Amino acid sequence: MAKDNVILSLFSVESEAFQALTELRQHPGGEGYAVAEAALVKNENGEMKVLDGFDISPTKTDDTAAGILIGSLAGILAGPWGVLLGASYGALVGAMVDTDDTVNEMTALELLASKTYAGEVAIIALVREEEPAFDAALKQFDTTILRYDSAVIASEVDRAYQLQDEAMRQAHAKLRADRKADLKSRHEERKAKIKAHFDELGDKLNG
Repeated sequence: MAKDNVILSLFSVESEAFQALTELRQHPGGEGYAVAEAALVKNENGEMKVLDGFDISPTKTDDTAAGILIGSLAGILAGPWGVLLGASYGALVGAMVDTDDTVNEMTALELLASKTYAGEVAIIALVREEEPAFDAALKQFDTTILRYDSAVIASEVDRAYQLQDEAMRQAHAKLRADRKADLKSRHEERKAKIKAHFDELGDKLNG
């Protein structure tokens, strides 16, 4: 039975990653698999950059499960949440004892992000396949291939964007609250200085 997977292919050689993406763009379908979307990402000094990609979906919507999953996922990986999920979490996990319990506690998005940030360059693709049919498309390259359930990744990407929006709202609210408190503090300080000034003037006039 065919499964819809998000496939992460980690490359040892950057030029091979570009070549592989070009071949996938030209021939997105093969025996037992079809590639709907793909993006080539690179970790440059802890910052994830999207270098190239394609989407052969006939329609595009705002629903990550309906055609723009890889673009949305790449956006998360390239943003501050990607750094948090990938670089920081990956370093944390790397410093811990590698146990099944540690892996099981990680979400699929955390696992994917940590693996992506641990490498140099990778292709992330949305693939429908008879597992592991897609591997044949990259057999000529030096790659490590990992699979994640696309529906799980889509749900976690949606949640990540919700959390990101909520964090921004909270940050803006805190900035406004801090500014209001600062203005009030300055107002009271100025009011006290003006009062002290008039008190001093009154003392001189009465003296």
